[in-house]
Amino acid sequence: MKKSLSILALTLCYYAATLACLFIGALHPFLWVYGALTCAVLAAWPYCRLVNQHPYPGMALLVTTVSVIINMALGEGDMLYVSLALAIGLVAEGVRVIGGYKSLTSQILGYCVIALLPFANTLRMWILPEESMQITLEEMGADYADKMKDVLPVWLLVCMVLVTILLAAIMAMVCNRKRCQTELLDICSHPKNNWLSSMMLKYGMNYGHRMLSRFALEHLVLSGQEKDVLDIGCGGGYNLSLFLKQLPQATIQGLDYSEKSVEMSRQYNRKAVNQGRCIVHQGNVVDLPYQAEEFDVVSAFETIYFWPNIEDCFKGICRILRDNGRFMVVGDMPQVANQWAKGSDVMHIYSPEEVTAMMKNAGFSHVDVYTTNVIMCIIGTK
Repeated sequence: MKKSLSILALTLCYYAATLACLFIGALHPFLWVYGALTCAVLAAWPYCRLVNQHPYPGMALLVTTVSVIINMALGEGDMLYVSLALAIGLVAEGVRVIGGYKSLTSQILGYCVIALLPFANTLRMWILPEESMQITLEEMGADYADKMKDVLPVWLLVCMVLVTILLAAIMAMVCNRKRCQTELLDICSHPKNNWLSSMMLKYGMNYGHRMLSRFALEHLVLSGQEKDVLDIGCGGGYNLSLFLKQLPQATIQGLDYSEKSVEMSRQYNRKAVNQGRCIVHQGNVVDLPYQAEEFDVVSAFETIYFWPNIEDCFKGICRILRDNGRFMVVGDMPQVANQWAKGSDVMHIYSPEEVTAMMKNAGFSHVDVYTTNVIMCIIGTK
């Protein structure tokens, strides 16, 4: 009984948000025709709360059905509206079925679809323009109807649908910010075979880390004599490409725990992979699959946060480096990294002093430290 009342209350809260958008729409035709924009904001909390507290089949279709029944009872809508609304509800429910009812990704995508529900009531302006304009003229007056003509270009409809979807995604993430942080850190530590991981590897890592990568390589100062380089936690493969450019005669290897990262690193550097100059393996830093004294340089960009038994990992890296080989750790300064971690158990933050101490304990004879307000680069020499 309590569960049923909770579902009903949240569903009615969702409808109340959509109803509020109709009243706002009375201020100007743009706000009525594109009421999905305001609805995406106002309805986000009750919808996200509903599917979070009750991750069961039918929740997306339920809010759609209740909205349709109440609107029809109030004399708002016709069979065209009912057909469009139920189609949107079915698609949203389909997204939840495919993605899983407890999945954050399916919840976000499902809300992106549900956010289009108000368009079911306004699409008739394009499908049945003359009939719709006559109804607007009778109900809202000539001045309102005249303004309506200015907001009906098809290009504007397309733009507003896209903006609504984007705004809905943002609002769903805001409503689930704690879960989003956990999912984001989980993706960073071990990218999965899904679109969010692909976006993180392609844009968050390959593009977002470029300034950090360039800063680090300026201080590493490669001589050109290095023959074997390993990048641990190679992610999307961007740093492998930098080593390939600077060391055209060397063999550059990548290691990553994630199958998705290995796939994207190989794809990003596919020409060098096909030539045999770039080799990417799936593996674990805890048990490095390499011989002793195999590399001249080992790098770790934005990855040591997620290493278990990190001091043992450092000792393993020292083992696979040749004499005078270098191990470079690159990451955010603690004050920056803590903004991402926010106390999470998944991500462990280290200061330059802590990394330096661990390198020396692992057997590195000399350690150089380079920092800015946001970046740290620590290079240990064996």
